Amino acid sequence: MSSKYSIIIATYNSEKTLQSTLDSLLSQSYSNFEVILVDGLSKDNTVPIIKEYEKKFLDANIPYFWTSEKDAGIYDAWNKALKKVNTSWIAFLGSDDTYYPNAIENYDKEIKKHTSINYISSKIEYIDSDQKVLKIIGKPYDYNQMNRYMNVAHVGSFHHKELFEKHGDFNTNYRIVADYDFFMKCGRDIKATFFETITAKMLNSGISNNNVAIVFKEVLQIQLNHKKTSKLQSYFEYYYSYLRIYKSRLVGKSSF
Repeated sequence: MSSKYSIIIATYNSEKTLQSTLDSLLSQSYSNFEVILVDGLSKDNTVPIIKEYEKKFLDANIPYFWTSEKDAGIYDAWNKALKKVNTSWIAFLGSDDTYYPNAIENYDKEIKKHTSINYISSKIEYIDSDQKVLKIIGKPYDYNQMNRYMNVAHVGSFHHKELFEKHGDFNTNYRIVADYDFFMKCGRDIKATFFETITAKMLNSGISNNNVAIVFKEVLQIQLNHKKTSKLQSYFEYYYSYLRIYKSRLVGKSSF
């Protein structure tokens, strides 16, 4: 039986977290999916870990494909993985993120209920290295809201391949928020549904959380390029976000 879902993982020096990510896939209550893992020539123990899991996925009868070669960052890795996808539905799971055991089963149930959609998202937990939940992330996709900022949880999302076939891959000119650029490209072509279930845990060590200034600059550039938001509104959101982050740091709170 061919797989129904593809889980794409990009790795680079991910030895500390990758095992938990892969274990969360092996523990799924639903197994009709494939895993496509693209490594960027890691210098630590990541590749041996990737190899170690080949047999585990084989024993679980879950297709598992991987490569390790130089790339230009996470979105280049995702684009490479997209060329290997053999399914209709695609998710992007961070190498330091994990799914709850019934995550893919829940997505499958919701997709079967909503046959006309091409995008689905849920809620996720944003956690620290001690597994403490910092906040819950994820709201329904809203075109007008997306023009201001990204409010969906990308880790908690599945995209139908038709969106990539129509709008192309991720723009690798953006280092951190090319996923936001992709949503802006798709715009009203996204036919979305949302469910309240928490499906995944997202660790707060990701690249976007450690490069906030670059995130804001890329978001501003994306908004100006797509011209779906006025320049005045875009610049207002840009400086307002800076002020919000600055204020949160003054009072000692997490900025994201």
